[in-house]
Amino acid sequence: MKSLKVALLLAAVVIGATTVVGPAVSQDKPLRMVMASTPSFTWLPFLVARNVSFEALQKEIKRPVDVTYAPTTTPAILGLIAGDYDFAIAYVQHAIKAQAENKDLVVLAAMMDSPTAALVVRSDLPDIKLPKDLKGKAIGVVGLGSGHHMIALAIADTAGLGADDVTFRSTSGISGWLPSLRAKRVDALVASEPTLSRILDEGLARIMVDLHDRKTTIATFKGPHPTVALIARREFVDANPALTKAVVAAHVNALKWIAAHSPADVLAALPDELKKQPGVEKILQRVLPAVSKDGVVSQEAVAVTAKWLQRMGEIPATVNIDPAKVADGRFLK
Repeated sequence: MKSLKVALLLAAVVIGATTVVGPAVSQDKPLRMVMASTPSFTWLPFLVARNVSFEALQKEIKRPVDVTYAPTTTPAILGLIAGDYDFAIAYVQHAIKAQAENKDLVVLAAMMDSPTAALVVRSDLPDIKLPKDLKGKAIGVVGLGSGHHMIALAIADTAGLGADDVTFRSTSGISGWLPSLRAKRVDALVASEPTLSRILDEGLARIMVDLHDRKTTIATFKGPHPTVALIARREFVDANPALTKAVVAAHVNALKWIAAHSPADVLAALPDELKKQPGVEKILQRVLPAVSKDGVVSQEAVAVTAKWLQRMGEIPATVNIDPAKVADGRFLK
């Protein structure tokens, strides 16, 4: 994902051109949530939460919850900053980028403790056995500046490869993953489900580094690296503490529900379009280990992610990100 700088500046103009009202939520208005994508396995905990804990949440807060699925990250984050939404399901890095642009977004709870992605290598390249063998090769990522780009950079760095040792090549979105492999435009690729399973089933590539596992994630990033999280504006959170506590609890309850139930139960709680995916049971086996158990986002995790964002040039090296201002765990207690 490209830097949010231009988008955040635009949001500032929009906010400045409108009348700013108090951030407290009116009792007669729905709670507005946005997910920074269309439904996929990457966002599994939130999709489960809609089915297993949102009914109780709506009774507790005495208002409905309206959910919007944004086509991409930018409209979701812009809408959150502008006050069009009360909460967002997005990546921890999105809150960090916003903080770097002086937009006070806070991370309230982690949904995923690891990236739901893996680095795959083309099957016709048997000599590439270890990440260090990627020297001089091209690694495909969904977009430069994206979370997948960060994963590829961290894997290369851990293998001792410098910035000039590999080429990071954008596939211009998920739809470019399969064509990039088939055309041999990339030698390796960071992919997620369900396309990851399709790549493997078609024999186009094999997994070299699987980031669904938390141990592998920590070894790769040299620290914890949660991805999908519940995010809000600090102003809104401070004005609505009871409401925020209820929303956080609903999401943590969903995490606990997932941990206590079988993959078959989790599958039953997902949207129909995901249930119908070929090999969905195998996909769940790969994705479920990445789900957070408790929603905790440590300050160390924020610092680690901020470091990699600076390495990618997504936030200036001169910007000092205070992890204590990003990770707001008070509602997890």
